[in-house]
Amino acid sequence: MVKYDTGLAPNPFWGYCTLAVCTPNHMGIRLNKNDWIVGVTIKARGNKLLYAMKISEVLSFNEYYSDNRFESKKPVIGGEWMQKVGDNMYYLDEKGIWKQHRTIYHREIEIKKKDLKHPLVFISKEFFYFGRNALNMPHDFGSLVINRQGCKLNHNETVVDNFIKWLYQSFEYGVYGNPYDSNEESK
Repeated sequence: MVKYDTGLAPNPFWGYCTLAVCTPNHMGIRLNKNDWIVGVTIKARGNKLLYAMKISEVLSFNEYYSDNRFESKKPVIGGEWMQKVGDNMYYLDEKGIWKQHRTIYHREIEIKKKDLKHPLVFISKEFFYFGRNALNMPHDFGSLVINRQGCKLNHNETVVDNFIKWLYQSFEYGVYGNPYDSNEESK
């Protein structure tokens, strides 16, 4: 479940959907290329489908930070709202010590510790992000929704396969709405 949808986690901007902080990172979930991550809204927002992303690659925070493809995902405090929510914020200095790029998010020591416990970024080029236009989950896929924060693995393969088929038949990749918790007008 996604408690806050600011555009930080997931970050569906600049041609990639990335998940660099928060769940599943804090839980140390091991995911690989071609695995799927599905996020739903909290119960108060109806447990709706917020996003689904097929993992294209998994990078370490340091690899992510130094990869030119993701330069636009570094936070820009004085920038436009999409720049402010950049998730590309951690890197190793020349002494091998974790540093944080200037950001308005995840500045608290305890949150940084959680972020750095499993410093991996899940990257997707094939994703469906709905934001404020989150969808009611079709009844057939209700078992994919968990009623708590966190992740659930090992879903019924038939349900997962049918869910992915439904996504591809119903939508093209991309962004279908701005984040719930942004101050920007809805798409």
